[in-house]
Amino acid sequence: MPTSPLEIDDLIAIESALQVTFIERDFLTLALTHQSYINEHPDELPVSNERLEFLGDSIVGMIVADRLYVGAPDLPEGDLTVRRSQVVRKETLADAAKSIGLGEWLVMGRGESAGGGADRISNLADSFEAVAGAVFIDQGYEQAYSFVNQWLGPYVDEALRSETQKDPKSLLQEHLQGNGSKPPRYRLVSESGSPSDTVFTMEVVIDEQAVASGMGSRKIDAEREAAARALNILETNSNE
Repeated sequence: MPTSPLEIDDLIAIESALQVTFIERDFLTLALTHQSYINEHPDELPVSNERLEFLGDSIVGMIVADRLYVGAPDLPEGDLTVRRSQVVRKETLADAAKSIGLGEWLVMGRGESAGGGADRISNLADSFEAVAGAVFIDQGYEQAYSFVNQWLGPYVDEALRSETQKDPKSLLQEHLQGNGSKPPRYRLVSESGSPSDTVFTMEVVIDEQAVASGMGSRKIDAEREAAARALNILETNSNE
């Protein structure tokens, strides 16, 4: 994992792995520059890949939504939303980044690199989104569509084939309603990690009692994990 700017040979190797040849390779360099490197070398490069990640997040979401919309013409909006979330979640994007090998080329500060940053799910997912944003700026929507579809297409196909999985929060609320209980509440327990890699811990409260907790890189993911654990506890207790 590099802790210095990428050389031309590196960029050529990355293009080969991506199967994309950039018109302006500066976009690719930027897409693979982590904020931790900028923090350690503020005079070397002005910005990190965070702005490209912001753009790429929307690009990836739009392309996946397009695929799902066309591929499942009879599915209602709610089912499409759930399936899209299955594809664009950080774990899936990180898997795609691993398939490409992006972690090997992600330029980080020495501290982030020593701390295993190249394998961190959030870093890998962010780098995939940043590269998608870079492809879009460099070559437009058609090439970005091809890139995203190449690496996320199998996940979209699986989402189209599978039955819609209900959100654990919805399942928990239905369970409680069916038993005459009030809807659950979720509250933040703690935040840990760096600003670019925050881990949230949320707990679900039922009838003023904390029943279970969950962790995730987003509050909604932590809430879903907490809901799934709470549902498992309630269902186990009801079967005893």
